[in-house]
Amino acid sequence: MPTITAIVVFQVLRRAGNFAIAKPIREVLFTVVPRENRYKAKNFIDTVVYLTGGQLGAWTFTGIAALGLGSTAVAVTAVPPSIAWLLISLWLGSRLEKRDDRARGGADAV
Repeated sequence: MPTITAIVVFQVLRRAGNFAIAKPIREVLFTVVPRENRYKAKNFIDTVVYLTGGQLGAWTFTGIAALGLGSTAVAVTAVPPSIAWLLISLWLGSRLEKRDDRARGGADAV
């Protein structure tokens, strides 16, 4: 029973974090994209990218389990993609800040 409780608690925390932090941050990245491109990109990301990512995650877990490895191997396998996502998000955030700084500087100069 403690395992189910832990899973429920972490799922609630993950979903709350996604809707409270991650989703709004992703939406900010789209503010610099023209409207038509924004809708095309968001639809593609919401369908193809998320569904493919979920499927790859399930296949990875199944593949690791088929090799006879346990949950530790699953956790270790998740570390490199997590680090990659962190680095990409930091890079995108810095690019957005630079773009905002340039936009403010251009507006102040006029």
